[in-house]
Amino acid sequence: MDEVGRLDADQLLEGSPLLTKEGARGWSRGSETTPGPSLVRRGTSSRTALLGLLCFLFPACSRDVAVEVSFVATIHGAPFSCTAAASGFTPFDLRFYVHGIELIDRSGAGSPLTLTDDGVWQSDGVALLDFENGTGSCGDGTMGTHTVLSGHVRAGDYIALRFILGVPFDRNHADPATADAPFNLGRMHWGWQGGYKFLRFEGEGPQGAARVHLGSTGCEGTIGNIARCQRPNRAPVRLDGFQPGHNRVQLDLAALLPPNGDTASGKRPISCMSEVDDEGCRSAFAALGLDLQSGEPHGPQKLFSSQPL
Repeated sequence: MDEVGRLDADQLLEGSPLLTKEGARGWSRGSETTPGPSLVRRGTSSRTALLGLLCFLFPACSRDVAVEVSFVATIHGAPFSCTAAASGFTPFDLRFYVHGIELIDRSGAGSPLTLTDDGVWQSDGVALLDFENGTGSCGDGTMGTHTVLSGHVRAGDYIALRFILGVPFDRNHADPATADAPFNLGRMHWGWQGGYKFLRFEGEGPQGAARVHLGSTGCEGTIGNIARCQRPNRAPVRLDGFQPGHNRVQLDLAALLPPNGDTASGKRPISCMSEVDDEGCRSAFAALGLDLQSGEPHGPQKLFSSQPL
C-alpha cells in the first residue's frame, strides 16, 4: 500500500479496538519483526480488502490527501540546465501544459488529481510546467520555475499515473492578452493557430538550432472563437509503476530530436511547428505517440517515464 493509502489507514488504526492484536483476527499493528505503524502485509488482496473494510467502517478514510508529482527533464542523460550544455546541446526553453491528471489503482480505476489553484502555474485543472528560469542560455524566458504538480486525490493504493500533454479545447483558444495565469504568456501562444503551444522546447546542438512546438493545427476561426481544429495534437500519457511519494516523472528530451545524421537535410536546423509537412516533427511526434497526419494518439509515447525518487 503506498503512502497515500497508508496515511489514512494508519490514522484510523490509532486507538481502534477492532484492529488491535486482540481484536483484529489475524491483523496486528507492528511487532518485534514488523516495527512501526505499518500493517503486517499478507498480500495485495488482503491489504486492499482491509482498506475497503476500514473505509466502510470509517468514512473518513476515503477523504482526499495531499499529493505532489515531481518532474525532471534530461538531455542525453544530463539534467536540463540553462547554464550547462549536454553532449553539445545547449537548451533555450522547456515549458509545457498538462491536464486530466489521474492516479490509477490496482483495479485500473482512475482518481482525478485535483490541482491546487495557485494563481501562477495551476488553474482550473491545467498546469504549466516550466524548466527555464530566464538566465544563461534561457535569457528569453521568464523568472521562476515550476516542476512539481501539487493537489489532492482520494486516498488509495495507486500504481500508475496518467495525464494529457496539452490544453483542453475549451481553454485552448483564449486571448493571452486578457487571460489569467498560466494562460497569459505570449510565448506559449500561437496567434496564427489561434491556440496555445502545448509544448515549447528549444535549443541548439551540433545540427544547429532545434525548435519543437506542439499545439493544435488546422484550427478554424479566430482567437476566442475557434469552432474546431483538424489536428488536436494532444498526447495522452500513462506511466505504469508510478507511486506517489516514491516515483517522479522524467522527460528524455533527446527523444524529440532526430538521431544524428537521420535527416534528409543533413545538418540543417530542426524545426517542428506541428504541421504535417514539417520534417523535424517526425521524431517528435513518434516520441509523443501521435500521428503526424491526423494529430491523434498512435502508438506508445517515449518522452515520459516513471523513475524512482
